[in-house]
Amino acid sequence: MTERKWLDATDPGSMLRHLERTSEDRRKLRLFACACCRRTRSVLKSKETRNLLEMTELFADGLVRRGEVEKLREHWLRRLDTVVMGWRQRALASTTDLAMRWRLSEMARAVCGQVATAANRPEFELKQHGKLLRDIFGNPFRPVAFDPSWRTSTAIGIAATMYDSRDFAPMPILADALEDAGCDHPDVLAHCRGPGPHVRGCWVVDLVLGKA
Repeated sequence: MTERKWLDATDPGSMLRHLERTSEDRRKLRLFACACCRRTRSVLKSKETRNLLEMTELFADGLVRRGEVEKLREHWLRRLDTVVMGWRQRALASTTDLAMRWRLSEMARAVCGQVATAANRPEFELKQHGKLLRDIFGNPFRPVAFDPSWRTSTAIGIAATMYDSRDFAPMPILADALEDAGCDHPDVLAHCRGPGPHVRGCWVVDLVLGKA
């Protein structure tokens, strides 16, 4: 994997294998799998599946214990016929497995495949997964040295609101706040003002909130 290939990749599998060889960030991989599942509307129709997905996100951020995820997952699985489980349900089951396993890149690849299989346009879906990986991990070949002085109360407030609400529409406003704080890093500002997608784990939001 080269920098050019990372920026142009439409195959999330090769990107995940690169991350596995370099630095496997467990939190970000869990949030990536959740973001993939959130792209499938049928996963979010049921209150139980929404609760399980949200619990997995909370676990990724260290806000709930592993046992709480396991308990909710077991209850969810008991209500399904695991023999005829659909691909969307398999994707969510694999996502919650990320809360219990160490081989996270391998599990994340499984989620990508399952979500893509459930989609009407699997190639398009995998391309979107590649965009999610770039939003969450940025450019691993050019890590950004984030100046703490850019982390103003205004920037933190905007980033925290987006993170909590999962509404990242104010990303350009975050760019303005960072610029007002003296940030002139082209990658940071371009990412905020770019087309997205942006999800929990977004590398710029993480830097502002001190999660990265």
